[in-house]
Amino acid sequence: MPDGWCARIARQTLLPNTFESPLTNSVTRRRLPSRYSPLGATANRRRRMVKERGIYSIENVWFEEDEQGDVVKPDVTSIEPVLNAIHRHYTHSPVVCRDVATKNELMFFIRRWCDYPMSYPVLHIGIHGSKGALHLSDKSEVCLAEFSSWITRSCENCVVHFSSCNVLKGADVAPLLEGSGGFSAVSGYRKTMYPMVDAWPFEMIYLSLLQHVGRKHLTPNVMRSVEKKLSASPYGELKKGLGFQIIVAN
Repeated sequence: MPDGWCARIARQTLLPNTFESPLTNSVTRRRLPSRYSPLGATANRRRRMVKERGIYSIENVWFEEDEQGDVVKPDVTSIEPVLNAIHRHYTHSPVVCRDVATKNELMFFIRRWCDYPMSYPVLHIGIHGSKGALHLSDKSEVCLAEFSSWITRSCENCVVHFSSCNVLKGADVAPLLEGSGGFSAVSGYRKTMYPMVDAWPFEMIYLSLLQHVGRKHLTPNVMRSVEKKLSASPYGELKKGLGFQIIVAN
């Protein structure tokens, strides 16, 4: 086979450019040096100037149940492909996806996220919900007050998004926003969405907007700007129909 540009690109992609992530315990591909980038050194310098706004997603292990509540089969539906699409477009923003089935597993990964909040300022929670509570696969329930008690360090300039039905319907989110180390904003839905995939186009719009709005951090003022942009955009009616809401810290 001639040593053309295809062969050269193939060799470049096989270079030892991976590292062990301290947060995910998984091997992640490191960005290639600028001399290997098809966009050149200038584009890479611009990328490095962009503040990382990684997404740390924790999803429920989904199951399909019959009328008696017995598990029929696992449901492999996951928002991970949506998050990976965002990551491929915004290459400076890493994505981590974790599955949980019990309260202890959820608490473990929340505290794991607390070790690196500024690398993953968007905490995405995809778990069954009701008014002010999350419902896990083992039938356990976590209220927002208990959820907030698991946050072990400052979440300033971070956002928690509940991709769950009804969680923000009359819910008290003050424990998540209070204090100097509280979240900049809490976002989520006030209506039931079934199937959840109907909300995923809006999820991509919202999470993509969080990647490029503002200059550095997701401050309360930046999140107010996000709220205004969404409401004034062509997606404002979709936002209203889904009962989507952003509650910003004072």
